[in-house]
This record gives sequence, C-alpha cells and structure tokens, in this order.
Amino acid sequence: MVKKLGAWILSLLTVLALLPGQADAGEREDIVTTAKKYIGIKYTYGGTSPSTGFDCSGFTSYVYKQHAKSLPRTVADQYKGGTNVKKAELEQGDLVFFATTSSSASHAGIYVGSGNFIHASSSKGIMISSINDPYYWGSRYLGARRYLAEEEKVANLAVLPKGQYHDVPTTHWAYSPITSLSKKGVMNGYAYSLFKPAQSVTRAEAAAMVANALNIDAPSNYSSFKDVSTSYWAVGSINAVKEAGIIAGYPDGTFKPNKVMTREEIAALIDKTFVLTNKGTEKSFTDVKEGYWAYNSIQRLSENKIAAGFSDNTYRPLNETSRAEFSTFLYRAITTLAVK
Repeated sequence: MVKKLGAWILSLLTVLALLPGQADAGEREDIVTTAKKYIGIKYTYGGTSPSTGFDCSGFTSYVYKQHAKSLPRTVADQYKGGTNVKKAELEQGDLVFFATTSSSASHAGIYVGSGNFIHASSSKGIMISSINDPYYWGSRYLGARRYLAEEEKVANLAVLPKGQYHDVPTTHWAYSPITSLSKKGVMNGYAYSLFKPAQSVTRAEAAAMVANALNIDAPSNYSSFKDVSTSYWAVGSINAVKEAGIIAGYPDGTFKPNKVMTREEIAALIDKTFVLTNKGTEKSFTDVKEGYWAYNSIQRLSENKIAAGFSDNTYRPLNETSRAEFSTFLYRAITTLAVK
C-alpha cells in the first residue's frame, strides 16, 4: 500500500511539474543569473544592448529575449501586460515597476529575490537595489507583472484571419504596416496568431521579407553560406538576396541567419534595395557623424521619410530593430519608392 501511494504521489508531482503555463524555479533563476551578468554596464537612454548600454525597459527586454521571451519595448507597455502580482507574492524573474517622474510607470526592473531588484539606474548603470529602499524606491513602488506564466493563456488563443494578430491591436502604432504586409504574404506571424512586434528581426527574417516583397527567389537545393543548410527554412530567400546584392555574408563564409539586425544595417539594406533620392534636407543626428560607414544610407532614409530619429536628435544606429520597426520601414519603402 505504501509503495502504491508513493508511486501515485510521484506521478502526481510529475504531472504538476509539466502543467503548461508554469515557469519552474530553474527558469526564474536562469533569468536572474543572466541579468546579473550585465551589472556595471552603463545606462544609455534608448539603449537595448550591452554594446550600447541599457535604459530600464531595454534591459528587461534584452534579458528576457535571451530566454526566448518577448516583452513590449516601453515601460508603460510592459506595465500594461503580463499578470498582476502582489508585492508579497513576488518571485524571481517578475518585473517590478516604479513611478519616478509621475503617477504612472516610468521605471522597471527584474525582481531577484530577498526584496531586491536589478535594473538600469540612470546614474550607476545596471545594479541591484532594494524595492523597499526608504530613501527612494520604497515610496515609488507601483506594482509588479508576471510574464513567465503566460504560455497556458497563449495556447487558448483563437486563430485569427490572415494578417490579424492578438498582440497587434488596431491601436498599435505599427498596425497598418504589419497588417498590410502580412495580408500580402510579405511576412508571417507565429503560432496562435501572434506577431511578436517587439522581438528583434533576424538576418534570415529580413532576407525572407525582402525576397517576398520583391517577389524574388532562388533554388533551395544549394546554399551560398556554410552556416545555412539546404534544409533551412529561409535558404531560398537568403540565396536570392545574396545574388541580388542586397544582403551579403561575412568574410568567413557565414551568413549568421539568427543574428539580429541593427538600425544601421536596416538602413543599408533598404538603401541597396530601393531608389532613395538626396533631397538636400540632411538631418544632423548627434550619434551618426559624417564618414561613418552607414552615414549616407541613414541620411537617405531620413530624407525620404522611411526612418526617423528620436526626440533627443539621435538615430541610435546600433540599436536592434524590432519586427514592428522593420515592418514599418519596409512598408514605407514599398509604397513610396521604386525598386532598384
């Protein structure tokens, strides 16, 4: 009887451990471990990577992305998503939010346990602080959101018509470009009618979107690059854009299909693909000086109103490009420019 009861309990524990939508302690600890790797990285307004520095939402998004988790880009949007969590029920990996400049969410970090969170401080970069700090954070604590237990909800989402996505509502800033290009078959979403607009676009995805937009293709029974097999999902598109001189590989013979594309690389890609005219209205971005390798491409994109800079007069060329951003740039180019 004891043996049977023990076996039954073991089976029950196994089932509970495998329930969908439950993030195990290991995953939460891994996220915290990843976040701590970047302690000391400088703060940069608008920064989204270790090479550029981070702002607070750029840091949370980057850490989650290392674990195949997608977050909205801004603090406000991150606070709107996920599941509300009481302060007393915080777990490692939860996002914590603070009202530092107004009554709404303006700062975010990742809870690491024991009343502490890791975040991008504007004065000290990536650091760990107490959410109960009596001198600053304690009085500004706003709430918390949990993103690590959303899989069960996702699995229950209804399948939407082509071009419609649960995470791209009509109020989304890139709704029109994403919907239009998706309906035309230029780009696709993911399972459960999700588009993941905040996720960075990879070189393979960019190649596929451009090839679809231009209606070009190449055979998939060969590969131009040693790290792209003939069975890879985008091999035909990668061959096509390479032959068209739009996206080249690297000196070592690789394409790096899963490498994310930066804003400067997207500028060069669109400049190689479409006819951009010099309108004599150059924009002086403070972080893109004349002589920089992508200077001319960035200037032409700006002059032709394909891509704009930010309110602080920067272009942030090293920032990763989200799927929503690339959709918008490509849509504007397709609808206003001629193909080379």
